[in-house]
Amino acid sequence: MNLMKHIVLIIGLTLAALSVQAQSNIVRGTVRDAKETLIGVNVVVMNKDNRVYTGISTDMNGGYMLKIPADLKDNLYITFSFIGYKTKKVEYKGQKVIDVTLEADAQLIDEVVVTGTASRNSMGVSYKNLTASVQRMEMKDVEELPVTSLGEALQGKMANVDIVSSSGAPGSGMSIRIRGISSLSTSSEPLIVLDGIPYETEISSDFDFATANEEDLSGLVNLSPTDIAMIEVLKDAAATAVWGSKGANGVLLITTRQGTVGKMTVTVNQKINVNFEPKAIKQLNGNQYISLMHDELWNNGLETSLSFGIASDLTNPQINFDPNYQYWREFNQNTDWLSEITRNTVVSETNVSMSGGGDRATYRFSAGYLTELGTTIGTGFKRLNARLNLNYKFSNKFRITTGMAFSQGNRDNNYSNPRDVAMNKMPNQSPYVMELDGVTRTNVYFTPYETLQGKYSSTYNPVAMARESVNNTLSRDINLNMDLLYDIIPQLRYTGTLGFNISTSTGNRFLPQSVTGVRKTDENYNRSETSAYDGTSLYIKNQLTYIKTFKSVHTITATALLDINDRNSASRATSVSGGGSPEISAPTAGGIIRGFSSSSSRTRDFGVVGNLHYSYDNRYMAAVSYRYGANSTMNKENRWAGFPSVSLAWRLENERFMEPTAHWLYGCKLRASWGLNGRAPGGNFPSAGRFSTEANYGSEGSVGPSTMQLTNLKWEMVRKTNVGIDLSFFNELVYINFDWYKNLTTDLLQRNVKVPGHTGFGSISYFNSGKMSNEGWEFIGGLNDVLPSKDFSLTFNFNISSNKNVLVELPDNVNYMQYKDKATNGEYAQSVEEGHPLGSFYGFRSLGVYKDKNSVYARDVNGNIQNDIAGNPVHMRHEEREVSPGDAIYQDVNNDGVINKYDIVYIGNSMPKFTGGFGINFGYKGLRLTTFFHMRLKYDIINRARMYSESMYNYNNQSVSVLNRWRYEGDETNIPKALSGRGYNWLGSDRFVEDGSFFRLKQLTLSYNLPKQWLAKSGISKLSVFATGQDLFTWTKYSGQDPEVNINGGLDANGTFQLMGVDDARTPRARKISLGLTLEF
Repeated sequence: MNLMKHIVLIIGLTLAALSVQAQSNIVRGTVRDAKETLIGVNVVVMNKDNRVYTGISTDMNGGYMLKIPADLKDNLYITFSFIGYKTKKVEYKGQKVIDVTLEADAQLIDEVVVTGTASRNSMGVSYKNLTASVQRMEMKDVEELPVTSLGEALQGKMANVDIVSSSGAPGSGMSIRIRGISSLSTSSEPLIVLDGIPYETEISSDFDFATANEEDLSGLVNLSPTDIAMIEVLKDAAATAVWGSKGANGVLLITTRQGTVGKMTVTVNQKINVNFEPKAIKQLNGNQYISLMHDELWNNGLETSLSFGIASDLTNPQINFDPNYQYWREFNQNTDWLSEITRNTVVSETNVSMSGGGDRATYRFSAGYLTELGTTIGTGFKRLNARLNLNYKFSNKFRITTGMAFSQGNRDNNYSNPRDVAMNKMPNQSPYVMELDGVTRTNVYFTPYETLQGKYSSTYNPVAMARESVNNTLSRDINLNMDLLYDIIPQLRYTGTLGFNISTSTGNRFLPQSVTGVRKTDENYNRSETSAYDGTSLYIKNQLTYIKTFKSVHTITATALLDINDRNSASRATSVSGGGSPEISAPTAGGIIRGFSSSSSRTRDFGVVGNLHYSYDNRYMAAVSYRYGANSTMNKENRWAGFPSVSLAWRLENERFMEPTAHWLYGCKLRASWGLNGRAPGGNFPSAGRFSTEANYGSEGSVGPSTMQLTNLKWEMVRKTNVGIDLSFFNELVYINFDWYKNLTTDLLQRNVKVPGHTGFGSISYFNSGKMSNEGWEFIGGLNDVLPSKDFSLTFNFNISSNKNVLVELPDNVNYMQYKDKATNGEYAQSVEEGHPLGSFYGFRSLGVYKDKNSVYARDVNGNIQNDIAGNPVHMRHEEREVSPGDAIYQDVNNDGVINKYDIVYIGNSMPKFTGGFGINFGYKGLRLTTFFHMRLKYDIINRARMYSESMYNYNNQSVSVLNRWRYEGDETNIPKALSGRGYNWLGSDRFVEDGSFFRLKQLTLSYNLPKQWLAKSGISKLSVFATGQDLFTWTKYSGQDPEVNINGGLDANGTFQLMGVDDARTPRARKISLGLTLEF
């Protein structure tokens, strides 16, 4: 309530300020050359003595809006400067619009390095004349968003870039998929390139995750979104070929903010976020739970004639009122376990930057600190980051750009996720030992060695897990990069690039006995675990770029480059039990070493690239590219491979026959591309045959082969075809982009494939087999400056895309179906099938509940009751057990009267059919309202959390939905009867497969820039206040807490298919409200 009052107060103040706002002088305009608009032109205000007052850069449409301080009136000039063009100075006399055409400088080559918002890409090609599929997005106003990672800021904003968080816990990693999943066993994550340097976010497949998980080591969370100026997504082969095997899944080019010409500007951004835990799924209270347990046991007893075990459990004092029981007080409570381990939290983030420079040098330094507590007690994330970007121009022919960055992430998590246990924990049990009055809690955790629910690890004290267990990961990243640019002749530039990255991570985990209740001899008694990961990456690139225009219509851009990328990593892990605290992780007196492991890896990529782009009169464009590269993970026979691409484009707006449309059609470009990308296996020399010491001859040692030499291992190839059209109307007031693509992956890489025993080996590390395709389309549209006036602004952006994944050819080593011999409760078939997408679900088809005795008979395809040879009606069976009223009904696919694994069918797919989002931005003077909606549509989720909370099979607590269970003959319900330890009422079926489609209000921001007249005497040039809501509302039919679930899966290291799209009751995304300000002086 207090928070809402503050929000209302801020809105009231901003609206009041509007009524007295004094007007600043505003100049708008567009900067272009003889052919097209220019992006990133420096526009600055200076006096006759060249003193700079303020400045800005042109946006992606070549436009600018510059505010002239009211106290500056006479002898002012507006200067337009851009590398490769002659600087132009215009005297300011109160003009409202100044459009400028810059003249190319014959002494300089055009800008070809992506720094800030350059007009050409890294290959020297003008963005207007690109033939590849590329999407760019400026990271405007990101400081107003309550996001802690780049992935959060990008969700839904880029077409066919599907970003899903693995968890709502602070510092969690995010999965990014560009145009679907194209591999079964290798990573589907895109390559991240930071300021031209590959940014290592992928952990080596040789890393031992016994004491850590990849989410804890996700490096991208250490990158502050406020340092990012531009995101560029490369999608087709024509765009990604230059990046080699790492670019097969697409490339995200990240450009950080650079300094601009002008006086030093200091910017301070401070925001406070409040995170709200989503509404929980209601569980049974203590009395309802005890009633359910008795119902379960009695139903079981009716089938087993009240066996001794059932009778014993019925009288167990843990679910009966027995004041003489030793723990009667602890087992006669009403505990809401989930509320005991969750909370609403506060997040604080501070960012400071300084930037400026002159004609020769520009600089930008930034630093930030973030601290966030998770909505699950015991979770949190802290980040410290600093970055320095320097650009120095020694002469018109030679300049250097450098970047140095340090980041540290400190993530706290629970040893194990306590949420699922909290949902299932006996609600009549107390988390603490109770005082004699049975009402007051002590500060001692109540964790019996064993209860009706079992013992560790099937159950534990989730409150102690949340509050006492330790799972801390401290990661650090140091990034250094330098670009040396030298113009050999006006048309030829040499660019030398050096990048170096150091990544370290240390983990410390502790599981105290207060959580588990185990005895001292148990391996989990006060268990401590430590892990460490160290990685380095060195990237070197030498590039020559030649740009020449002949006879004003023929333009050739030729690029040749050579690059090398060395990556080294090492890891180690230790586990010890019997220690006394989380700080004691090394072997000590009384401690027992439970495990020790280590690994190391070294890989190298080497490539030579040639690229030729030709443009005729800015109408017809053609490009060819060829990369000849090698990867150290491949065997020497196939280490080198070539990856070509061909692309064409046609700018129809420049055709003479299109002149009648010139007043409304601004741009019309057709594009087409085809090319090959390759993907190499991961790991440390996986194709090499290895030897190990053995002892096969008594006490004599020996050396023998341990892994097979893979002389025929090939690259996993991705053939990419893309066709697109880019349209813009009314001077780019309206824009539309459409792409259709098809990517075919052949020679799919399979990991640890089993081979016949007579080979002398149990398995081989990799094997090529199978084909997979991804086909789809993307639509991007929007409106710019719908209300082009001094006071009002209105923009709209929209994107939607569709991807269809199909396993075209089944790999030789993958079984059609991986399922147990008997139908098993809680289990789905782990299967891949030709013609179906990866991520498909296979299980039984649920048809409800047998309501009475007349409904339990087997029926034929026409619905008639089947009779046995004696003429008696045949009872349906679940495996060996005859069904009875109240049991679950499953479709008898083969009509044999028995439900077993032969009745398993396709029941869903975890891959969305549509993804996208749209936003509306409205501005009035200094007030701005920004909205964005994110959507994922037509995909399914296995709600495993619901499966376990409706099973009524054991002593776990259940959701309140089981109050509608079958109890008496004739009951009509879709929830079966309670039956302890028997039956098949919760098989993996479509009963628990739900539509996960959602439509989410991702962002709602109200901000206000105070008038500069109010700030003039204070020395402050800008003061902006804002209030933002993140993930405020979600419209969905999904019954779980959050429809955004983990999408990682596929074939694991053992060749077993792991389900993706499963809700395991991980921490859901919190609703966030942020208040903050941005101060600039």
